[in-house]
Amino acid sequence: MKGNLPYFYIKENFENTRGIRIYTLENIPRNIDTLNERFYEMPREFVLEIEKTKEFIFPDLMMNVYPLISERFREVLLLFDIEIFVKRVVLIDKESREMQSYYLLYTKNLLNTDFNNFFKAVREENEKISFIVNLDFAESLIRRDVKGIEFVEVEESV
Repeated sequence: MKGNLPYFYIKENFENTRGIRIYTLENIPRNIDTLNERFYEMPREFVLEIEKTKEFIFPDLMMNVYPLISERFREVLLLFDIEIFVKRVVLIDKESREMQSYYLLYTKNLLNTDFNNFFKAVREENEKISFIVNLDFAESLIRRDVKGIEFVEVEESV
């Protein structure tokens, strides 16, 4: 990602991440590499049960278990012509039965790409995936009133 515009890590709001527990499924791997390998073998959509606190707000990006994005986030990716592959995920609260739709994001094609200056996945030292966006992309998200995420300016060259 080159250019004069600043770039930002998109991070989940830490306080909010402590307010949810997502129950995983045996056939949906937690390891990101295995998830990417088996992505096309998984069903087109599936349901995950969750437990959440009353204070929890559904953010537009969740990375604590799986890379999940909201419809609003997906719209911005499509607006910038970023090729994404997704599976629809419905999160349902065990207690209240409240439901929220998300998209499980295939990340292999977003890692270390030079063709995309707007949105990029990077692997951190701890093997977790993070996303870096340019200023235009960040502003587009902010204009759509995204919730539960923060932008942290990237210090090093990307």
